[in-house]
Amino acid sequence: MSEEKPASVEAQAERPLVRRIIEETSRFALLQTFASILGWGANVGLARLLDRRDFGVFGIATFYIGLGNLLGSGGLGATLLRRKGGVNPEEYQSTVTAMLSIAGGFALALFVFAPWIGRANEFSPAEVEVLRAMSPLYFVGALRLTPYVRLERELAFSAIARIELAAAVTKHVVALTIAGVFGSVWALVMSQLTSAVVQLLLAYRASPGWAGLGFSWRVFQPLFAYGSKVQGLALFAYFKDNVSRALLGTTAGPSAVGTYDFAVGYIQVPVVAVNSLARVQLPVYARLERDDPDLFSALRGAMRIALLAGIPLIAMLAFGGPWLVSLIYGEKWLPSLPIAWALVLNMVCGLVTSPLFTLLQGQGRAGLALIAFGLWTLGTWLLSFMMLAIDSSQLALIGAAQSIATLVITIFLLNWASRHLQRRLMPELASPVLAGIAAFGTGLIAARFGHGPLVHPVALAFESLGVYLVVLLGIDGRTVKSEARALLQNMLGSKAAKKS
Repeated sequence: MSEEKPASVEAQAERPLVRRIIEETSRFALLQTFASILGWGANVGLARLLDRRDFGVFGIATFYIGLGNLLGSGGLGATLLRRKGGVNPEEYQSTVTAMLSIAGGFALALFVFAPWIGRANEFSPAEVEVLRAMSPLYFVGALRLTPYVRLERELAFSAIARIELAAAVTKHVVALTIAGVFGSVWALVMSQLTSAVVQLLLAYRASPGWAGLGFSWRVFQPLFAYGSKVQGLALFAYFKDNVSRALLGTTAGPSAVGTYDFAVGYIQVPVVAVNSLARVQLPVYARLERDDPDLFSALRGAMRIALLAGIPLIAMLAFGGPWLVSLIYGEKWLPSLPIAWALVLNMVCGLVTSPLFTLLQGQGRAGLALIAFGLWTLGTWLLSFMMLAIDSSQLALIGAAQSIATLVITIFLLNWASRHLQRRLMPELASPVLAGIAAFGTGLIAARFGHGPLVHPVALAFESLGVYLVVLLGIDGRTVKSEARALLQNMLGSKAAKKS
């Protein structure tokens, strides 16, 4: 009997942990959804108040800020987050001190070289000052690291979501106010700076305690050795996701960047929701072994839910675009729609690549994740250069390049995950994919050969949704219904548990 007691104690300890993960995940997802709705509303207002060039200038500036933050972090935050056991004060001090020193160097470099960056991206003299004004943002990552790592290690994702929601509300209010009064790129700049300050203050309020300054190479060296691998993955991801700001800024100017970025933001709404959950999926995938049936079930469930909900939404956004964009954002954004259509395949694949890369990291395959993301980024850039050589005026070709590269890497990751888990994943995802193909195919045929009200963007959007549901339920109706019932029961069960 005494030999079985430790296992029983461990099982009892595991149940509260799993319950907490589920509760934090649900709260995080709810708050993130609310923040996304607020962000969408604010973006609608800003899209009507500001010009495409304003968004392009801000996007290019944030690319350089983000690149500096990424290089300056060295993957150290991710290292502390994944560290077994506790994190001691010396580790926090060495990490924060190193990051602040690097941030100071980047801020000075941006201030000095801002005129050169501006000329390369066709900025006006006034727009060059945008770069300089945003240089303090280099320090945000270092200052925010300590409270955020503590909160994430405690699985306090709902607290993080509340902090980010408050910062987002502040950002939107400031941006809309300044845009309404002055109508310039400075609305975006000042809102970003104000939001960063609010986020820092709330983070330390939720997890008090300044790490202090101090540096020890003995402590820092092993952290950096691991963090550099994680950082390589983040760096590849950054360049892959910022093709427009890094490439189009120097070849086509800020207006082209603003047009392209609008198309990405418009069509990627479902993918953003999926990617935001990667932060809470990672601890789950890291706690389960490859032969644990729960790991396969968790991954399968994450990808199926993403595809079941994401594909019809992407189809409705694509087909309804001419009406939605004109009505909500204004006709000046209609040139973005061909780009959005070219990105459709990229977004559908993105619904599953996020859980798959999270699985790679959670299962300790950082090296393979780095190689895969490196090839993905390299393929995206090579294809983008080729498309620009074919016709630099057709921005939709860049979207097509991203879609092709993403499709290839998605197939690779699905094959790897199937081998790793020793169970095939593709058949589990077949029904939503086939239903999506039918929905897009029917909508395109109707748009090409239909007449009258049937070819109105709203009609096409709902026609695609109807075809999707009919085909999905026809292929896999019993499974979809049981999954919906299980999801509803889990939600009701969670509410009942909270009340008790």
